[in-house]
Amino acid sequence: MHLSFSSSPWLLLACVLLAGAFGWWTYRTTTPALSVARRTSLGSLRFLALALVLFLLFEPLFTSESSVVEEPVLGLLVDRSQSMTFADSLDGHLSASDALRALDADTQGRQRRVFVFDEQIAATDSLDAVSFEGRASNLADALQEMEDALDGEPLGAIVLLSDGIHNAGANPARVAERYRVPIIAVAHGDSTIRRDLRIVQLVTNELAYAGTEVPVRVRLRNDGFSEQTVEISLSTGGASVDRTSVRIPEGSGEVVVDLRFRADTPGLARLQVDITRLDGEATWRNNTESMAVQVLDQRKQVLLVASAPSPDVSAWTQVLDADPDVDLVVRVQSGPGRYFGGALPDTVNAFDLLILVGFPGTATDPVDSRTLVDAVQDGLPVLFALDHATDFRMLQRDWANILPAVPETIRSTWQQVAFAPTPLALSHAIFETGSTRDAGIWQRLPPLRTSATTWATRPGADLLASSRIRSVVLEDPLFVTGRTGRARAAVLLAHGFWRWKNVPEDLADEASAWSEVRSNLLQWLYTADDQRLVRVEPSRMVFSEDEPVQLRGEVYDETLAPLDDARVTVRLRAPDGTELPVGMRPLGNGRYEGDFGVLPAGSYTYSAEAEFNGALMGSDEGEFVVGDRSIEFRQTRADHTLMRQVAARSGGQFLTSDQTASIGSVLSELASWQLSERVQTAQIRLWQRIPFLILVVLLLTVEWFFRKRFGLV
Repeated sequence: MHLSFSSSPWLLLACVLLAGAFGWWTYRTTTPALSVARRTSLGSLRFLALALVLFLLFEPLFTSESSVVEEPVLGLLVDRSQSMTFADSLDGHLSASDALRALDADTQGRQRRVFVFDEQIAATDSLDAVSFEGRASNLADALQEMEDALDGEPLGAIVLLSDGIHNAGANPARVAERYRVPIIAVAHGDSTIRRDLRIVQLVTNELAYAGTEVPVRVRLRNDGFSEQTVEISLSTGGASVDRTSVRIPEGSGEVVVDLRFRADTPGLARLQVDITRLDGEATWRNNTESMAVQVLDQRKQVLLVASAPSPDVSAWTQVLDADPDVDLVVRVQSGPGRYFGGALPDTVNAFDLLILVGFPGTATDPVDSRTLVDAVQDGLPVLFALDHATDFRMLQRDWANILPAVPETIRSTWQQVAFAPTPLALSHAIFETGSTRDAGIWQRLPPLRTSATTWATRPGADLLASSRIRSVVLEDPLFVTGRTGRARAAVLLAHGFWRWKNVPEDLADEASAWSEVRSNLLQWLYTADDQRLVRVEPSRMVFSEDEPVQLRGEVYDETLAPLDDARVTVRLRAPDGTELPVGMRPLGNGRYEGDFGVLPAGSYTYSAEAEFNGALMGSDEGEFVVGDRSIEFRQTRADHTLMRQVAARSGGQFLTSDQTASIGSVLSELASWQLSERVQTAQIRLWQRIPFLILVVLLLTVEWFFRKRFGLV
């Protein structure tokens, strides 16, 4: 125990002496005169008050130390995954529950901390309620998180009860190498090979396009069965889509089988692979495996509107017609308010892309121009290509807030220019092709014709190409991209690109480069930015049958700022048609979460709506699959080798589940399993204690009382 100050105690002593001198000087003479005893008493009271104040101003800290002997803590980590029950049906082997009870009994009376794990780790107060239902085993994370959780405790050792089957996370042996205490690895289960035919792995694309063939690779493993033929079937939506037979190898080995299915319908396709069930298998749970593929609709609806027939219109039509994934609708003006092919479609917003060639033109009805402007403002991507028939004034009036470049000073003359990509183009996705890095190819292509009109680019637009006349690169924009509201937009401010499609053979490479850029441009326009105000999606596309289904949501206002106080409701539709409404709870910063709990296997769809102050902010919809995962059954024998590695690398010892009675003797031999002495330090900040303040006030009060009593001035 000792007392310390914020400054030198000698300085404190000097100040106290000065306080004593001040107390004496104050009462050396008084009016009226007092006796020596009374003057001494009053001076002492003032001195004590001043000395105590000075003492507290120097921030006295009283420190005491004491030692405490602590018993080491034993950490119990129990694997609760389904694979722990494999040995339950074997003669002469402990069941998982019996092994757990034995471990509980043999570690009673010790200071212990109990954790259970499967994919996640959780602390528990008792081993009585542990059930072996986990769908996966992440042993490495469990070891690491348990060590972190017991960081401040006198941990002496870890007892790990597991079958060693880990199918998630990193290699637990590597974690054991860095462990701060020894791990006593208690291995449960049979390490011998059991007769079993199982699906080891399914491999396919997570995304597929409608109308394509999707391959599914299946890897099978045979342990213990003779060479024979088994059947493998692939089904989706309950209907078989592919089936084949394969000869499995004798004894032990693997075989790979390729199946296929045609993704016809956009949405989430639930796939299930089944293999023949053989008599005498360790389990049939691994003869079926499910997964899901998100099927995207790759067909695009394109509307091309031209102000007049021209070679560029023909070139764009030929390119789009040649793409089997494009449904093209062409409208070319034949006169004021009239079009070849009929009037403009009523549902312009239903298209995926709008291409304007010279539109609006001199014969364009202003109503048609405004109709297309409204569709673009609602999110329809647009590509504008300049042409001789373009009406610059209507373009300036109607499209100024839509296109990334608009006419500024209109001129009627035209000139020939070359296409000159800017440095920005070299890093833009539209120019991501090998040949376009050669700037010389654009000079070798036929020249284009552009208007002498000056153009203003909107803030935030990307200038990808400008005009070149001879060797001089002008600042006039020729190819500009940008965003308009929720859609993308691009402009080509020249015409004559059709010539690049009809070039001599020696310019074939240059023409091919433009074809790649044009293809990238269309793909860039198709890919709209996600600016939905309401977004709700599942935390994963495929859930297990015993796994809680959770949906995550985001809600934004019209400025795309997060909205915290919205009312988000989700209606879930089960495979049998029943609906379940669930409200999503806010998490802050515009994020929301909904929990549907555990659901039966099947394909589910949902719709979500968000309201704020009684107004509908937006909606979203989606789907997910609940299916049975057999990951815990892909290996049917305990991995005692891994458990030995975990024990050896941590400095612990390996035991089997029928040897838990030896844990006590093993602990006594560990250097870490010793009583530890911990020094406890207690500090008291005396200047923060109320009694000292009360004492100062009391001393000054007593002095003041007697001064008045003695009649001092």
